[in-house]
Amino acid sequence: MNTTCSPSTCTPATSGVTESLRKPIYNVNGNADAYEVRVELPGVPKSSVKLDIEENILTVRGERSSTVPEGMKALHRELSPLSYLLRLRLNTPVNEDQMTAKLEDGVLTLRLPLKEVAKPRQIPVL
Repeated sequence: MNTTCSPSTCTPATSGVTESLRKPIYNVNGNADAYEVRVELPGVPKSSVKLDIEENILTVRGERSSTVPEGMKALHRELSPLSYLLRLRLNTPVNEDQMTAKLEDGVLTLRLPLKEVAKPRQIPVL
């Protein structure tokens, strides 16, 4: 699903996720310096997380696999393989070189610093 974000709002847009993909649960917070995006990706290892920004659209992809340990056979399965896809349209340009991402306890935390030109500035009146 596409979502449009600004420092004060984040609203769903149309198109994006097909029925074969799941949109993860997420929060977007922001201030005058940065966005913080927290995305739940339970069971997804760091090696399966892919992040891209192109034309102010952040794309988060992740895949959870379901394997049976060697020497065993599956007797009951509820944890099936699953793919996640989240697309966020960022209304304010971010500084891609200073972005950070951390995956801990199934939660991906992204810090997206805003570009200097995008930060609000106060203009003194002379």
